[in-house]
Amino acid sequence: MTEALFLGALQGVSEWLPVSSEGVVTAAGAWLFSLSPGEALAFALWLHLGTALAALAYLRKDAAALLREAAALPRKPSPLLLFALTSTAVSGVIGAPLLLLLDGLPASGGGLAMAGIGALMLATGALQLRRPPLATRDRSALTLADGLAAGVAQGFAALPGLSRSGLTVAFLLARRVDRRDALALSFLIAIPASAGAAAFAALRHGSLGAPEGAVGLAAALALGLLTIRALMAAAERVQFGAFVIIAGLALLLGGAWQAAAG
Repeated sequence: MTEALFLGALQGVSEWLPVSSEGVVTAAGAWLFSLSPGEALAFALWLHLGTALAALAYLRKDAAALLREAAALPRKPSPLLLFALTSTAVSGVIGAPLLLLLDGLPASGGGLAMAGIGALMLATGALQLRRPPLATRDRSALTLADGLAAGVAQGFAALPGLSRSGLTVAFLLARRVDRRDALALSFLIAIPASAGAAAFAALRHGSLGAPEGAVGLAAALALGLLTIRALMAAAERVQFGAFVIIAGLALLLGGAWQAAAG
């Protein structure tokens, strides 16, 4: 129960920062609590439901407006609705096969799995260190291409170690979307993606519905609600690229050492 509480709290805090909460929670579960890589990843995916609910509460006005517009079946959807639908569809097409691939990995090879997460975190950090072009557009000027770019980024972030928010924000910044809007949009489109990942984990690993799963989910939701405003503000101002690279390097070296020792 303590493990579930800790991992849920870790998810609730790390989700709002561009550091791959999936990778952090998976690594913590494997190294601190001796879970297999598959078990740790499944629990990390399940905990995303808690932070998805926290994001839904925080962005409830935007989410409600999108649902009302979608229910009206408009012939010409608004730029925001077109963006949300496109990015969600594309991320599902890319992310679902990746989740199936990861779910089929053997339980052995924990060191190599952690080294892989570290390598992907290095890539995320390097991407964040790039200076984005000057922002010239806000959410009212979103296009189909923006939705495709965000969907591709979010889809590949199914790989633990690739930060979902870090990638989607970086892709949107590269397309000259305002940073504040890019961050809010990243977490808006994360709601269906995170809920879908949690549903996948629950279907493939039924034990997630046990008391430990409920405790972890509650912790992720509670910490997510408490920290979302402050940490999203920090993510908007602070450059986390160097931190992500250091954390990724630590995971890479530690995982490689564990694999060699095994």
